[in-house]
Amino acid sequence: EAHSGCTYANYWMHNGLLTVAGGQKMGKSLGNMVSLQSAVEQFPAETLRLYYLQNHYRSPLPWGEESLPEALAMLCRIYEAREVAEAMGGSEDAAQVAADLGEDAQAVLNLSQDFAQRFHAALDDDFNTALALGHVFELVRAINRFSNHKKAKKRGGPVVAGALGALGLVAQALGFLSMPVEDFLAEVKDKRLGAMGLTHEQVEDLIAQRTQARTDRDWARADALRDELDRMGIVLMDGSEGTNWRIQVS
Repeated sequence: EAHSGCTYANYWMHNGLLTVAGGQKMGKSLGNMVSLQSAVEQFPAETLRLYYLQNHYRSPLPWGEESLPEALAMLCRIYEAREVAEAMGGSEDAAQVAADLGEDAQAVLNLSQDFAQRFHAALDDDFNTALALGHVFELVRAINRFSNHKKAKKRGGPVVAGALGALGLVAQALGFLSMPVEDFLAEVKDKRLGAMGLTHEQVEDLIAQRTQARTDRDWARADALRDELDRMGIVLMDGSEGTNWRIQVS
């Protein structure tokens, strides 16, 4: 600071150590280190941010083979809830829609209204990101429950508008959930396919074969190809415009 004239940091916090099996700390000298570079080659960087933030910063953070896959599954649940909410339409009064569509709609509305206060209170409490994320997942679960209502997609937009604002606050404060859903899912495909030893071309070829089998009404082959893709960790979603796919992350 004396050299540059700029403030280096307003706050300095030492995080708890990464630990491996038996509580041993992770370290290069101990030969049990996983490099950041190898991690971000296989997972979106936001996955690591969520992994770090799920524990209180002063607590040891356990590392295992499933640490990042589990964090990615958590992150996908948040993105997918946002995707569901963004697809909801309607322009009526939110309170009236919630009253019409029932307690699941009202729960989303209520959680959204005081989300910022509860979220900031958690972060103000010694940067308690674990508690803050608990509030995020409570809202995500409420969105998913509400999305099951048969009228949610057509009328639910006003109800989830506050929830989308809340998720925007999370992105601003914690540095994840900042990508368009489509871009995030594309990054998951690119990085996880490589880690799984697969390519886009292999997956697309099998999907094309299945589509042809369905056209030919060869249901046994179509089912066999779907089962093969499932074993590979590929989730198919059939729709009126064709078959989309995602990586199985949970």
